[in-house]
Amino acid sequence: MRLIIVSFFLVFSLSHYSSDDEKIGEWNIKNGSFIKNHTKNDDLAALHWKTFYDIFPKPMVKKYVKKLVLISDGLDEKTGALGALNKKNDKWQLVLDTIDVNFRSGNKRRLQESVYTLIHEFGHLLTLNSTQIRPTNKVRQEEGEPYLTTEGEAYKNSYLNKFVTLFWKGKLLEKWDVIKERHCFTEESCVEKLSRLYLENYSEFVTDYAAESPEEDIVESWAFFVLKKKIKNPKTIAQKKINFFYQFPELVEYRKQIRYNTRFYLH
Repeated sequence: MRLIIVSFFLVFSLSHYSSDDEKIGEWNIKNGSFIKNHTKNDDLAALHWKTFYDIFPKPMVKKYVKKLVLISDGLDEKTGALGALNKKNDKWQLVLDTIDVNFRSGNKRRLQESVYTLIHEFGHLLTLNSTQIRPTNKVRQEEGEPYLTTEGEAYKNSYLNKFVTLFWKGKLLEKWDVIKERHCFTEESCVEKLSRLYLENYSEFVTDYAAESPEEDIVESWAFFVLKKKIKNPKTIAQKKINFFYQFPELVEYRKQIRYNTRFYLH
């Protein structure tokens, strides 16, 4: 049995921006179209939106993304977020730090990191939208039930539930639950314990950040799936996580589209 506790540290990374961040502005998005605020930052926001909109599958973006928020908290801090605006998970907002996500940069590394951030954040929309997660009042997950997140309960055949069933069952999920319940009420304690979890299981994660939660693990693995070649004869759990997405024809097609649309930034 698992008890779902909402910690501010984990929730931020999925959906919210902090009041401490410098908020540049927010803009409405209607059916994929950017709505001007008639402010000095309209052009900057329009550029960020056009870049995002041009990269990812338009039907999904049009359906879900309803707001763009620009922030800046300094270089390489919080880079962005894409999270639901309601409990139905059918309205989402995209949050981007304009320093970290900069497609006007002449720095190749910055461009690559900007692409990575967008692909990672799109992964949250892909795995937590209303076709994947249903609202629930449950706070405890019984053994054998679909994976329970802070956003709701995963459908049995959702990407996330299948991912967790394959890669997070047993002691790993138990250890993560203990960390979340006992240590993730302060960021310092949470980071320390999750770092240890990663180091003890490093061959199971594509990055250290993936050990933060199953929700972050699947989107980090998704980003590697999009950006890396298919791994022949995967040996580690991390490699198997990257190849996990190839079983879904629609995701293989998304990968093809995204790689084509980001080719100028990555090469």
